[in-house]
Amino acid sequence: MFYFLIDWVDVANDLLRSCHINQHIKHLSECGADVFVCLYESILGEKVPDFIATPRSQEDDAHNVQAVIDSLALDYLQVSLSHITGKYSF
Repeated sequence: MFYFLIDWVDVANDLLRSCHINQHIKHLSECGADVFVCLYESILGEKVPDFIATPRSQEDDAHNVQAVIDSLALDYLQVSLSHITGKYSF
C-alpha cells in the first residue's frame, strides 16, 4: 500500500500563485478570512455577497468566511455545507 504525504502548504501556495494572489504562506494557520475571500473573488470573478469590507473583529472575519461558504453552497455547488462553519477559535 502506498501512502502519499501531501504538503498542504505547498498546495495552498500553488493555488494562490495560480490565482495571481500575491501572498505566500508558511503555515496553514496563516489562511485567514482574507485568503478565502481573495480565492473566491479570483476564481469566481465576483465579490462575496454580504461581505464586510473592513472587518474589525474575529466575528467579522468569521462572518466573511461564512459568506464564502454559504455562497459556494447555495449559488455554485447546490449542496449543503452546513457541516462547515466560518467560525473558528484559537
